[in-house]
Amino acid sequence: MRFTSENETVNQHHIGCRSLGFGEPTDLKTKQYELIIDFNKLPSSFIEHANTFIQQCRLDDTEQGFPDIQELQTLQYPEFYELTKKSPTLSASLIKDYLYFDLLFALFPQTENLKLVISNITSIQASDTRLKITGETFPFKINTSTKNIYQP
Repeated sequence: MRFTSENETVNQHHIGCRSLGFGEPTDLKTKQYELIIDFNKLPSSFIEHANTFIQQCRLDDTEQGFPDIQELQTLQYPEFYELTKKSPTLSASLIKDYLYFDLLFALFPQTENLKLVISNITSIQASDTRLKITGETFPFKINTSTKNIYQP
């Protein structure tokens, strides 16, 4: 995995994720980031969430009598790793539309010694073997009067 912000490599242990207000505008100065990760390096906890999501789609589609995500049904609801090989674009789409928090929290679970906070995702692209995610970060700050993480 490679995470860069404004073309500078950042250690993944110094990155957090904005849970409140994710994707909303912020008054803080933001920087562009790029995350590149191979599909086979995705955390197992994320893969479990993705597989559960896909199986829930199968159940929901069966109950309602039609698919919400036609391509997922066409591919017969494969496990996520298999899906990355059959349709990297659909894999990226599922992350962008439904599984982004699952992925970000699996990749960046830390809450201490942070330097950057991921504020949003602007794009997710997939190739046969990897994901490229872009968006914005802002500097990590603690409200010194309350000792709380500042997440606008």
